[in-house]
Amino acid sequence: MEFKLSNQNGAVHVSIIGAVDNDNAEDLKEQFQDLLAKDFSEAVFDLTYVPFITSSGIGKFLIFYKNIVAKGKKMRIKGINENLLELFKSIKLDQLFPIEP
Repeated sequence: MEFKLSNQNGAVHVSIIGAVDNDNAEDLKEQFQDLLAKDFSEAVFDLTYVPFITSSGIGKFLIFYKNIVAKGKKMRIKGINENLLELFKSIKLDQLFPIEP
């Protein structure tokens, strides 16, 4: 799994490349902790190249979301494949933050 960052107009854009499985969910957690220390108004995650994500990975996204909302920041996901979109909708993540295919 790769984690690439770029900044655009006060938003941090994060591209995640590769599967988010149980083995690298801890890496994701560390990346999110580093990201929380940065100055941004919105975190935009591009999941175009994420074929699947485990429940552990989803849990890391939820913890990150909770932390940035507490700081008055926003989060959204874009480039999500159809299977992940269905999964995220089935657990109502689309009601917490915007998810764009």
